[in-house]
Amino acid sequence: MKDVLVDTEGFNQYYEELNRLKDISLSIASIGSESYADAVGDGWHDNFAFEDTMRESRKIASRINKMLDDEKYLKIVDKKSNSDDIIDIGDILKIKVIYDIDDIEEYTIKLTGKYMIDNNAKIKEISLNSPIGRSIYLKSINDNDICYYVNDKKIGIKIINKIL
Repeated sequence: MKDVLVDTEGFNQYYEELNRLKDISLSIASIGSESYADAVGDGWHDNFAFEDTMRESRKIASRINKMLDDEKYLKIVDKKSNSDDIIDIGDILKIKVIYDIDDIEEYTIKLTGKYMIDNNAKIKEISLNSPIGRSIYLKSINDNDICYYVNDKKIGIKIINKIL
């Protein structure tokens, strides 16, 4: 597995989320016990509250397990360059993503070291660990051969400019 790159904020965010999920897991376990006790004798197949609680518990446990796997590879990275030519954490960029010769989309993005991006951010956040993030991190804005692959399909990236 590759390193999971985060900045200090992303590192703190990781542990806050892990602790939050552990607390939820304990809460769900308590609710599950109550749901089970409320319907003793009904049989598990008739106890919808218990089934729903168990489904939620499995989702949370799966997320916790993924995070614990990530923890082994968690690596804090700091801003490495103040150069206007190098793409680094916190930079806001205007890019073109070239899916095909006639399928090109333009985006304004912010490269972030967060563990979890904010999907509601005004400027689209791109994690260092995403395919786009890994492909542009510490590259020159003049590099014309930036790409990543999705299902063996090459996706090109052209940096138009660095806004910040």
